Amino acid sequence: MTIRHTEDQRFGASARADAAKADARPWLNRLLASKRGNVLPILAASVLPMAAMIGGAVDMSRAYMVKSRLQHACDAGVLAGRRAMAASTYTDAAKAQARDFFDVNYQPGYNDTTNVTFDTNNVSGTSQVTGTASAVMPTTIMGMFGKKTLNIDVACQAELNLTNTDTTFVLDVTGSMLDSIPNGSGGSIVKISALRNSVMSFYDTLANASSGSNARIRYSFVPYSTNVNVGELLYDANPQWLNGGNVADTWTYQSRRPIWRTTTVDCQVYGGNQSFSCPNRSHSTISGGGTNISRQNCTSYGSNSSFTGFSPNPAGTPLPPVVSGTSTTTVSFVRYSWGGAAPGWSGSDSRQCVRQRTTQVDSTVPVSGATVVWIYEQRSLATHNFIRSIKSANPAVTTPSEVDGSTSRWGGCIEERDTIAAANFASTSSGITADGSLGAHDLNIDAVPNSMETKWRPYWEEVYFFRDDATSIKNKGGGYTACPSKATLLSTMTRDQVQTYVNNLVAVGGTYHDVGLLWGARLASPQGIFQSTVNANPGNPGSVSRHMIFMTDGQLTSYDFVASMYGVEMYDRRVTGGSTDPTQLERQRRRYLAICEAIKSKGIRLWVIAFGTTLTTDMTTCSSSGSSFTASNSSQLNSAFQNIAKQISELRLTQ
Repeated sequence: MTIRHTEDQRFGASARADAAKADARPWLNRLLASKRGNVLPILAASVLPMAAMIGGAVDMSRAYMVKSRLQHACDAGVLAGRRAMAASTYTDAAKAQARDFFDVNYQPGYNDTTNVTFDTNNVSGTSQVTGTASAVMPTTIMGMFGKKTLNIDVACQAELNLTNTDTTFVLDVTGSMLDSIPNGSGGSIVKISALRNSVMSFYDTLANASSGSNARIRYSFVPYSTNVNVGELLYDANPQWLNGGNVADTWTYQSRRPIWRTTTVDCQVYGGNQSFSCPNRSHSTISGGGTNISRQNCTSYGSNSSFTGFSPNPAGTPLPPVVSGTSTTTVSFVRYSWGGAAPGWSGSDSRQCVRQRTTQVDSTVPVSGATVVWIYEQRSLATHNFIRSIKSANPAVTTPSEVDGSTSRWGGCIEERDTIAAANFASTSSGITADGSLGAHDLNIDAVPNSMETKWRPYWEEVYFFRDDATSIKNKGGGYTACPSKATLLSTMTRDQVQTYVNNLVAVGGTYHDVGLLWGARLASPQGIFQSTVNANPGNPGSVSRHMIFMTDGQLTSYDFVASMYGVEMYDRRVTGGSTDPTQLERQRRRYLAICEAIKSKGIRLWVIAFGTTLTTDMTTCSSSGSSFTASNSSQLNSAFQNIAKQISELRLTQ
């Protein structure tokens, strides 16, 4: 017998209860739970949510692109506006520059945006330029859900700030800086005035960049021509660094010395012992008058005090000088008359013979009524009181190359310490070599003087004389000697202090680049003789950025007849050693390029500006990478200084 079970019988009462609950489920739940053909209804139900999700992603992606481009344009705008900001004033021109850069970086209609705005502002008393930008972007799919547009806004901010910064100006102040140059707007300006204006513009840019910060900004100045004025800096640091620091110190100068000369002229007759005033020629027989001799013997008698009647000496031969204390007496003779007639005699008879005697007494001390004559030569002069005269509290010294009682004071320029008359120079890790030697003390940037060879000597403008023969002066002054304005050590300076300094710059002398760069290096070197100043604690935890700005309006020059930092090369021969291969100019060129490399090796960024002159390969080689400029007028000079100042400053986005 077969037994069949119903569902209720198989599962009992619990099965019936579950079925009742299933009947009570919502329709959608039942649909989802169903395993029968329901894919199409589910897909239809999910279209709208999926459309919203996908459309939102598309529109948000477009919005992100717009916001990114808007932010980039806003950043570019405030950076340009801040860079164009003049001093601490956000001018309309700077605002226009900001707008131009924004427009270049955000094209109209980008991603169909409209109502694009861009506004910038400078908060008073800060170095910041702030900006806001906005745009309205239409949506694509999200519009189906009521969101027709998206408003996109960004903010941006740029700030020009400095780290601690030291700037050393090495400025060409040679005579050509008194020439005029175009000002860039149809007029002209004297070069040195343009330089003054540009330095002040540079100062304003850095002062503005450091506004509101605790950055330390310092400046030093090295005006140069054929010399530099660093004497007072050296004297204040240590007088023993100078020849003249000790009482007994002397230095040799190409100069002149006075001689007080007394000259008497009389006549003598052969065979007599009397002296008398020389008569006119022709003249009659001198009474008491000696012995007649032939004309040949009269010639001999006239040129030789010890005449014996033969072996005549040239006319005018002097007796050996007689030295007595501070004076020297020299006697010389010359034939005067034979038979009363002047030389040019004829005849074979014997006649009365007269000679002229000249007695010359030269004294090294003043003699009343004597005539002063000058001996041009190298002289050893005492320097102790002369270097002390650089201080107004100490007296001036009597000028040893004059006899009028005039005095002189040391102006502060120097003669360089011992060098080597080398042909080749190189900057090495050990220092600058001259023909492979480190013995050129003048090219040693950092060494402290420890001997007479390594001390600097005072440049004594009043005593230099150039000579073209043994007895005459060729030139003095007028560019033959030149001492520019005083150099300064690194220090913080007010605007008025900088203005006063540049206003007092004078233009004089020739263009010796090696001189200016050498002393720019010494004043800026962290390892050098002024390192206590260079390395002074800035009072904040920031590092120090070091810069040197080398500006010249001409090419390197070289003169052998000028009294320069190396004396008078024609006579002293410190640079050439007397050789012309290579020339003095070429040797100085090689010196200056080696000095440039030494400066850069000290971590100093070297900027070069060629003002109204060619920017040569040597100049670009001298400069640090990307740090050379040319300026053909005063406007371009100002721009060059501005560009340097802005690159020294740190222009950065702060929002």
